[in-house]
Amino acid sequence: MKVGIYANIYKDKDLSVTSRLVRSFSENGILCTVAEGLCGKVSCDGVYTDADMGELDMLLVIGGDGTILSVAKKCAVKGIPILGVNLGTVGFLTEAEPDDFTALAREIAAGNYSIERRAMLCAVLDDKRYYALNEIVIARRNVSKMIVLKVDIGGAPVDRHNCDGFIVCTPTGSTAYSLSAGGPVISPTANVFSLTPVNSHSMHSRPIVIGDDEQIGITLVARADDAMVIADGKNVCMLPERQTIHIGKAQKRALFVRLRNHNFYERLLRKLNTWSITSGEGV
Repeated sequence: MKVGIYANIYKDKDLSVTSRLVRSFSENGILCTVAEGLCGKVSCDGVYTDADMGELDMLLVIGGDGTILSVAKKCAVKGIPILGVNLGTVGFLTEAEPDDFTALAREIAAGNYSIERRAMLCAVLDDKRYYALNEIVIARRNVSKMIVLKVDIGGAPVDRHNCDGFIVCTPTGSTAYSLSAGGPVISPTANVFSLTPVNSHSMHSRPIVIGDDEQIGITLVARADDAMVIADGKNVCMLPERQTIHIGKAQKRALFVRLRNHNFYERLLRKLNTWSITSGEGV
């Protein structure tokens, strides 16, 4: 087995976690290669590049959910499963914690894992395509004024929102920005997308759950300025007035390595409880 190692150097500043992970996997007969940026900083069996990523059996990503999102599209295109090691705050997308890499390496070497397929979004504007694992967000550029968005599904009008923005999210993204905006938590096995307005100035505005085979159109009707299109937290383009961005399911799926003890609902309860607990400082 050949794995790649991708580490967030802002999370693992001295690369001690990365080095322990490589050592544990190597001791269990797994060939470890690191991203070019880690060359010479971590002792390993070699270096992988974007050109030869397709030779990897999986990519070990050390960081948090944001680190995983940064490589999700690339891995989906090449069909590489991701195994996330959590050094972030919540880590919904990660599978392992940096406390027992020996046991983790043994499970992977023995093949005691499964591959979970997660749907991704594809947004199309002016013949350009933008991909997201969590969500596509249409957001106001001018913070002092609302934007007016018209939303349709399959060409049929759904609603018109005077709002701060609008979120289209996958089941994976339902525990991210959409959750903060009042959207539903969705099982990763559900074949649906969620549409959630952000601070809509309306008494009847509610999130909507639709089938993931449906096509969404969002039109900027009125503006204080062009709206921003944000894919997984990254500004990718502007949505001009009177133009429509079309959002649907991407052809490729993100692949995640899951251990046998993985349970979404137990993880959800544990992560959200941990996330909600404060240290009491400043209270």
